Amino acid sequence: MEIRRAVIGDLKGIQELNLMLFKKEYRESDKTLDLGWSFGKLGEKWFRERIVDERGCVFVAEIDGKIVGYLSGSEIDSEEYRKVMRVAEADDMFVLGEFRGKGIGGELHDAFIGWCRKRGVKLVKAKINASNEGSIGFHKKKGFVDYNVELEKRLK
Repeated sequence: MEIRRAVIGDLKGIQELNLMLFKKEYRESDKTLDLGWSFGKLGEKWFRERIVDERGCVFVAEIDGKIVGYLSGSEIDSEEYRKVMRVAEADDMFVLGEFRGKGIGGELHDAFIGWCRKRGVKLVKAKINASNEGSIGFHKKKGFVDYNVELEKRLK
């Protein structure tokens, strides 16, 4: 297995994995997700920017030439009310089911944290769907702690 920075040639494979992530979250918890986003203009632009822009990154896990997982992240603007100047966010991560539990997510995470350190980032955030207990547990094992709670109310 190889963990590496994504290149534009990886875009479609990353979009495919992102669509799988969206379908999983749609099925399990969030019917508001736009399943057309990953391959739509906005989704393509979003991933393209993270691959080529210096303030963004996408790491892929590749086995025998096949992308089996990815993590995207970016440096974000700091919150004016906090003293932390360099902030990054782990946007999303997905590993194909048959490759989970093999440490791939951890290696993707470590690559992202390494990227953050090289950039002088002092605070890393991750927004996770509250019902995704697996992802919440993974991030807590990696040292993330609860900070904000974001609540939603869907109106009819």
